[in-house]
Amino acid sequence: MINMTSNYIFLVSHYLRYVTVKGKAIWILAFFSFLSGLNAVNAVFLSVTLGIEDTYQLPLIGSLIGAIPVYVYLILSVFVTFLFLGATCVSLVTELSSKEILNEINAKVTMIESGQKLQQKVLESLQARVFLVDESVNSMRKEVVKAFAKQEEDLKQVQANLTQNQSNLAKKLDSDLAAIKGEMAKQMNRQSEEIKKTNTNLAKIFNENLAVVKDELAGQLVRLAGTLESQERRARKSEKAILNQEKEIAEIKTKIERVEDEFVPPKPLLTSQCKVEDVRGIGENTGNELREIGIADVGEFVLTDSNVIADKIDMSEKTVEKLQGRAQLAMIPGLKEKDLVLLEEAEVMNRKELASQDPIELGKKINGIARIQFQEKKISEAEIPTIEEVYAWIKAAKA
Repeated sequence: MINMTSNYIFLVSHYLRYVTVKGKAIWILAFFSFLSGLNAVNAVFLSVTLGIEDTYQLPLIGSLIGAIPVYVYLILSVFVTFLFLGATCVSLVTELSSKEILNEINAKVTMIESGQKLQQKVLESLQARVFLVDESVNSMRKEVVKAFAKQEEDLKQVQANLTQNQSNLAKKLDSDLAAIKGEMAKQMNRQSEEIKKTNTNLAKIFNENLAVVKDELAGQLVRLAGTLESQERRARKSEKAILNQEKEIAEIKTKIERVEDEFVPPKPLLTSQCKVEDVRGIGENTGNELREIGIADVGEFVLTDSNVIADKIDMSEKTVEKLQGRAQLAMIPGLKEKDLVLLEEAEVMNRKELASQDPIELGKKINGIARIQFQEKKISEAEIPTIEEVYAWIKAAKA
């Protein structure tokens, strides 16, 4: 506690020196604020007498910097005045807060000193109580010694009595144990005979019941196996029926689409107004890059030269041509997504190449590729293009 008090006193002296220095600084800042204010008043007077556009040579530093305009002198003097006034206000606020801190520190030091006095009084009272406790402990120690001596004599007497009682109890227990052993031996012999009879009866009953349960379980297992076999046959039949229905539905769907193509004008997968991301192979990042160079839809993408696009985005000219060819084929009416994949595998990459194909030769290629995909279960048999559909593609590409 004494060390804490000395620390607080050191802090108080340090703050007093700090406050004295701050007070001097405040007076100096206030003096400079006054001087700058006089310069501001002088600048206002000069602006009235000489005019705002006239020049003025400063008294002390005019020989160094020369004459300056009156409006510049006015602005500088006003700015410096506000600057020194702000610094003076900040220092004054800091000084006031420092005085509040000093008052708080003085209050804490006073409280610590009063606490030290109170602790001194408590220590003195504790010392007096400890002295009284020592005296009472000494008297209690003497009484305990006397009590232990008396208890030792009583224990000797009790020990002698216990020795006599133990000898008497040992004799009585020996006689009682002999009688109990004879009785227990007779009862155990009777119980062992009864247990043997019970075990024999239980074994007979268990064997009889086990044979009955085995016969019942065997019959149930045979019936269960027959039921499972019949259910498995039904499940296989149902699975085959479902697969056949799926094939029939796919064929019906394809036939309906072909009938619709005959009576309803086919529509292309893409139009010129579609977003460039709708072209297969163009993702979101590539679409953003194309929009940045002014290509926002499929029409602009198809009409722009591939070398121009390749120069402006991170993509080779060959890749751009491949994507433009996909877009051209997707704009042909009647072509589906799976048809586009078949054409690419047949090395027909754009509209011009499709228009130059012979229907019979292209039909053979498409049919061979489609048969392989049908065997790999990628398409159904109804989705294999006919020669009429291939002819319609070529005709639409030439249109």
